[in-house]
Amino acid sequence: MSISAVSRRDFLKHSMAATGAAALAGQSLLHAAEERARRRPNVVLIVTDDQKLEHFGFLRKKALTPHMDRLAGEGMLFTRAYTSTSVCTPSRFSCLTGRYASRCSAPSFLRSYTKERQTNVQWNTLLDHEKFTLPKAMKAAGYVTGMVGKWHNGGPQAWGRIRSKIKPADDPADPRVAKTLAEAQEAIHAYIRDQGFGYAAAINMGNFGSYPIRTMRCHNQEWITKGALDFIDQHKDKPFFLYMATSLMHGPSPTQSLKADPRITHGGLLANPVAGVQPSRQDVLERTRKAGVPDPLAGATWLDDGIGAVMKRIAEHGLDDDTLIIFFDDQGMEQGKGSCYEGGVRTPMFVRWRGRIRPGKMPALVQGIDIAPTVFDACGIEPPKGMAMDGTSLMPLLRGETKTVRDSLCFEIGYTRAVCTQQWKYLAFRIPPSRRLTLEQRKAMIERYAANKLKHEDRVITNKPEDPLSHLGYPGGQNTEQGGPMRRYRKVYHDPDQLFDLEADPGEQHNLATDPQYRPVLERMKAELKKHLARMPGTFAEFKTR
Repeated sequence: MSISAVSRRDFLKHSMAATGAAALAGQSLLHAAEERARRRPNVVLIVTDDQKLEHFGFLRKKALTPHMDRLAGEGMLFTRAYTSTSVCTPSRFSCLTGRYASRCSAPSFLRSYTKERQTNVQWNTLLDHEKFTLPKAMKAAGYVTGMVGKWHNGGPQAWGRIRSKIKPADDPADPRVAKTLAEAQEAIHAYIRDQGFGYAAAINMGNFGSYPIRTMRCHNQEWITKGALDFIDQHKDKPFFLYMATSLMHGPSPTQSLKADPRITHGGLLANPVAGVQPSRQDVLERTRKAGVPDPLAGATWLDDGIGAVMKRIAEHGLDDDTLIIFFDDQGMEQGKGSCYEGGVRTPMFVRWRGRIRPGKMPALVQGIDIAPTVFDACGIEPPKGMAMDGTSLMPLLRGETKTVRDSLCFEIGYTRAVCTQQWKYLAFRIPPSRRLTLEQRKAMIERYAANKLKHEDRVITNKPEDPLSHLGYPGGQNTEQGGPMRRYRKVYHDPDQLFDLEADPGEQHNLATDPQYRPVLERMKAELKKHLARMPGTFAEFKTR
């Protein structure tokens, strides 16, 4: 056999092998593309706590928040986003159910109904008795579900029993105390798993005032961040749903927590500080001071670093294009918390899903109740039969298919209900007859409230029993209200009917309800509120009598 024949044979053999390898590689790429197309998206729902507008660099140019700025810039920023109620617990209830908080079925909430069957939404909307929730539905649909951070929607009875063994002045390094705190955290994790989360880590039960040891009432963002990163690492190969609810920027002072012992967590005192998951606390302070950011805003950078670490880990696993990230601040903090005013219900919201949704700004009216239906739509999940939701999917907005999904929004808290359109806002303040308290009843209410606040070392206000009842039903208002809405909106606060032109008066300072010129608008807005309330449980004065 000639050399040339051998060469031709080897050439053909190598060519065939190369062609086969190329074909296999092509098939492999095609298979990977098909797998990518078939894979349902991951979802990361980030809910922050009490963030003011100045805590977002892209909104007020005061804080150093490059990662949140990037999320908002690469995604859809909703400029007219709202929560349906303006305190932590009911806001989170709506995010995790797609329903108004007044639909809560927890016995503690049902007991708050007045004799007139008027609902009283406050910090009483717990998730314990909800058959249908976003995490439960996601888990049933085959998603791996996880939760880290602040819960604030109920808790296990075991938590109360274990907590009662701890004294405010106890030393967390004491072995007995450490063991008890660890038991409490495990009881909390078990409870969170019962709420539909297969994974739970770094959980804060609620606000810091309820934590049993005074010296440990500190934020620990690194602890929460590590819990989120561990979840992503463990479940990167399966579709996952992560609920990351931060404790920042709620009190106590984030800046003071930055300077506190980094071993402090709600699960007890760590053996060593969490390290390597995000820039150090000292680095946060150095960067913010170098950038000219005041120390009181440094906590926003600390929070931003945690969100940035999650974004980075998602990218490192090649999941950027497969992950829908929804960011929602639990309520407005522009001196309106605890009210239906814009300062309490209007809040930042942005959504990023690279390659799937249009970046930009969107002025459509959207709300926290829309989060659950949006997630179901994006993931191709049919909600469980019987899971009725008040919200609507925002995917048509995110895909650029429409410019609006509704004409008006409804709000609820305490003894107020409100409705807004793009231009108008109407608020009704109605104290039911059964809650028009006697002087003695008012005095007893003030004493109970003050005693509870003193127990948790919070600021206590001194009210008079004869002070007018607030929107939340307290004589003279409680801390949340006096911290903002009763001051900022003092000219209109106690008016039973309030009408505002949000275009001309975004600060809601001029009540037009008694101006004959606006009577048609007032009647139209009252009718709009009546339409919303007709679909909701409970009564509300003349708007819904049964």
